[in-house]
Amino acid sequence: MRAWRFIQLFRMIFGPAEKLDPRKIEKMGLLAVKIAQMYAIRADLLGPEKTAKLNGFYEEATPMPVGDFLAAAKREAPAAFWRELDHLEESPLAVASLGQVHRGRLKDGTEIVVKMLRRDHAEEFQRDVEAVRWLAKTSLFFYPPLQRLADPIGTLEAIRRTTVTEMDLLAEATGTEKMKQLRDAGLAQLPHLKQLAFPKIYRELSTSQFLVSEFVAAPTVRRLLKEKRFGYADLLLLFRIHGYFLFHRGEFHGDFHPGNICFDGSTFWFIDNANLETVPQAFSRGLLRFMVALGEKRYDDAALAIEALGVKPMKNPLPFREAFLQLYANFGNKPVGEESLTMQMMQTIRMAVEKGLEFPEGAFPIIKSLMYLDGMAISCAPERFLLQDVATYAADFEEA
Repeated sequence: MRAWRFIQLFRMIFGPAEKLDPRKIEKMGLLAVKIAQMYAIRADLLGPEKTAKLNGFYEEATPMPVGDFLAAAKREAPAAFWRELDHLEESPLAVASLGQVHRGRLKDGTEIVVKMLRRDHAEEFQRDVEAVRWLAKTSLFFYPPLQRLADPIGTLEAIRRTTVTEMDLLAEATGTEKMKQLRDAGLAQLPHLKQLAFPKIYRELSTSQFLVSEFVAAPTVRRLLKEKRFGYADLLLLFRIHGYFLFHRGEFHGDFHPGNICFDGSTFWFIDNANLETVPQAFSRGLLRFMVALGEKRYDDAALAIEALGVKPMKNPLPFREAFLQLYANFGNKPVGEESLTMQMMQTIRMAVEKGLEFPEGAFPIIKSLMYLDGMAISCAPERFLLQDVATYAADFEEA
């Protein structure tokens, strides 16, 4: 029955847009929602209509009834929290697939937010993972090329790993502390990193199921994009900040969608820092070289940069290089709104795999992060040539 439920999920995701119902997917359970979220950035596969529907999972999950929330809070919050609490709002500020967030205030006047897991997903989630793993293995048995093209088992493992981390809310405190350390290490060489902040986490008032942190008054970038209040200069600053983690440190925010970034006009706040992704520096630097070469229209060098990302040399790279130059024959002459980097990159990866290039495991998180940035650029400045602009900041990531 579980396997059939996920067959229905994939039929819905890849079927006609009018049959894609996010509410039905939500009822299928946490893993179904996480899979849908992963495809929400794959406009190259699904098209803009379906990805727009799936993006609702980032901000429109169904909240707990008030009575259930209060009962769960009394059960999960430590005694120290209740001693310090002055007020806690019953209506949620935000609701996500795993938990929901409520505003509150401590007795000393500090404005806080409380995040609480909505229920214990662990056992059901693991059973669903096993069902989807069986489906993936069955699919690979009948169609082995799927492993190179989509890596379904590796993708499932990435979803499992990140979700299990999110089920321990104290992981957000650990991730936030690590991100602060990485930021501080680059401040002397890159002063613009001072424009990145993180909310304070109150460990002494928190548990693995109940997290208390500083309230960030700044709106999310998602909201600013919707209201047309996020400019292209803001996006380039965000790229410089996030690029430091991506390309120099090789450790970065693993869920970099615009709902997890706040901006007050001068300072960015990274929130929900539970999942930090790590990528080998050779891979992240190689991907940067690829982007810079594209921005400068050096397509031969861009092809070599992609080729160098493989886990082993290609036996005959000539077909790949020829196919690459054909794919990029007309690239770089249109603004980002007409020529999506996301779609071009996914076509590049698919073509490279078909030509025999084998990418290292764990490469998708950094590509996903760049997809989010590309999506923000399309929203705020579709008339700009993004790659040409970001190439000018490549030196940042070598010097830090």
